[in-house]
Amino acid sequence: MSLRRCCAALGLAVLGCGGAEAPAPAVESTPPARTGPPTFTQDVAPIVFRACSACHYEGGPGPFTLLDYDDVRDHASQIVEVTQSRYMPPWLPAQGLVRYAGERRLTAGELDTIAAWVEGGRLEGPADALPPPPAAASGWRGGTPDVVLEMNEAFEVPADGRDLYRNFVIRVPPQAEGWIKSVELVPGNPKVVHHMVMRVDKTGASAQRDAEDPAPGFDGMDFAGALMPDGRFVGWTPGKAVDPGQVARAFRLEAGNDLVLQIHMRPSGKPETVKAKIGLHLSDRPATRRALAMELATTDIDLAPGAKDVHITDRYTLPVETYVISVYPHAHYLGKQLQGWAELPDGSKKWLVRIDDWNFDWQDQYRFAEPIHLPAGTVLKMDFSYDNSADNPHNPSSPPVRVGFGSQSTDEMAELILEIEPADPADLVTLDQNFMNGWLDRQIAHFRRVLADKPGDATALVAMAALEARRARPEDAVKHYREGLAAAPDRHATRVELAIVLMSLGRLDEAGTELEQAVAKLPDDARAHLTLGNLRRRQKRYEESIAQLRRAVELEPDASETWNNLGISYELAGKLADAEAALSRAVELVPTRSLFRENLARVYAAQGKDADALGAFRAVLERDENSVPALQGMAAVLLRTSDEGTAGALKAADAAERAVRLTGGKDPGALEILAVALLASGKPDKALAVARQAFALAQSKGDAALIDRLQTRIAEIEGKLGG
Repeated sequence: MSLRRCCAALGLAVLGCGGAEAPAPAVESTPPARTGPPTFTQDVAPIVFRACSACHYEGGPGPFTLLDYDDVRDHASQIVEVTQSRYMPPWLPAQGLVRYAGERRLTAGELDTIAAWVEGGRLEGPADALPPPPAAASGWRGGTPDVVLEMNEAFEVPADGRDLYRNFVIRVPPQAEGWIKSVELVPGNPKVVHHMVMRVDKTGASAQRDAEDPAPGFDGMDFAGALMPDGRFVGWTPGKAVDPGQVARAFRLEAGNDLVLQIHMRPSGKPETVKAKIGLHLSDRPATRRALAMELATTDIDLAPGAKDVHITDRYTLPVETYVISVYPHAHYLGKQLQGWAELPDGSKKWLVRIDDWNFDWQDQYRFAEPIHLPAGTVLKMDFSYDNSADNPHNPSSPPVRVGFGSQSTDEMAELILEIEPADPADLVTLDQNFMNGWLDRQIAHFRRVLADKPGDATALVAMAALEARRARPEDAVKHYREGLAAAPDRHATRVELAIVLMSLGRLDEAGTELEQAVAKLPDDARAHLTLGNLRRRQKRYEESIAQLRRAVELEPDASETWNNLGISYELAGKLADAEAALSRAVELVPTRSLFRENLARVYAAQGKDADALGAFRAVLERDENSVPALQGMAAVLLRTSDEGTAGALKAADAAERAVRLTGGKDPGALEILAVALLASGKPDKALAVARQAFALAQSKGDAALIDRLQTRIAEIEGKLGG
């Protein structure tokens, strides 16, 4: 039963789900006494505007508006009833354990004020005391975004039927590439949109799922491999406060990636359409605080009919010192009590969240008022209990049926998603790898259980193969991909994934066989042509590579990565003018992508277009002063165009020295350029020392061509010193 139908059955209205812009939690205190009975403008409006109006506006999720005196007066008795019972505003976490930003819970003093106002005759009060009405909840509450993205087409929600979980894929355009300070999601039709979550897919898997479904988007609660952007949670629920974001906590988007907007929709009794928007607020600086999305979860869920108190648990030990920024508990209709906490090395306990009466209808992300500090060695724990009995009013099945893990709302899940920052940003890689390996092992174990029940299930085999590949077990991935294809030979997109793993193993001929079959059966699949083009380039079959990549850009003309790869293949084939054209197109599509400009500058230099090359390298360094390829490239061009001892030679030496510092003195190519620059700057002694250092590194790496070149350099420098 939907929340609205449930409330109607109780004779209650859905009230006060707001809490829009108040960042501080409610505090149990009584406001200063004011003579006379409470009035709407002086006492009640501030409460309603803060806690109710964010949902109760024209076209909003609330069944009526609460934006002025008449609105609130007409529903005053209902408001008292649902607020005194704390049914409204909806706020699930237990009181007094954790302080969250934007808590929607009303204080005891606010409850008393509303009740006294009703008992005192619902007085309006002086008009000049009325606070400003809340910002229009249906517009951009966080200010006009820098970039607005929208679903490609509206999705039609039927009048009746089950809840819908639908994933809509939106390609990141060039103008959205860069650092994102904050995101605001606008549902388009909050009457039927229950909540939304946004993730980012860099693999193309979501777009493939979308293409396979004739309707907009694709079904299910899984994200097809999409992840939280740089570990940041982005979502929308009715009344959720807009997070203004912080430059330090920005995340990065790349053009050509896909945003996946998962929307939970509920039929309203009449046909509706949904066309959601995403507002991006850009940052001109990179993030300094990096995050990781960490998930305590299990797929080992088996709830027998009638079982009333089944506990599902998980735990994880933090390898480094961290801060927890937010928590998002998730279960379905059978969830009862959801608990998450941290056990510190000294034995103390810090609550992250405790919900004693879970309600799937009001799930939310809870952002802590202050980040919670956890030392290394802290154990994160989750304990969720479930009620699959007929006594559970939320149970969707009557009589109860056996329920296991699954992505449909009638299945069950157990997830505690944490937004975590390492205290030392340098520990992010350690934390990510440590957690990811554990997560991948749990997912692989899940699909092993699935295959034990359904041997030869192609979907499970392919899913396990993808997980094995991410777990750096390529041989196991190949085995499971081949088994999946044996069970479902027509899954030709899977051949592309198999080929990518085979390429990582250096088994290029086998990869070619799979890709040739894929492009034969999927002639309009740009990713298949792109992958085959990249393979042919590795095999030094440049003309074939160019043909495949040209087909890929015909299919996806705005695919900047493909244009870049095409330019590199042209360059290796010696077709520098064509390489320049392709790389220029990549830069045109995504002007902010340093890699594309670095490649274009290198091709300029190879054609002797030194001024263009220097301009391109400088453009890269304006955006990223630590770009090693740009520093090396600029130094090389300056050396070629400058006489010994001139300002150009000195600038080349400066750029080369910066490149060596950034590579820690471990890159023999960077050291070679520095040696040449030092010689041109009149410092042969230093040049010889650097050249010998580069020679030793080249020998350790076994780079024969560089060894020969450095022997010549050393002989040249020694000759100058001897002269």
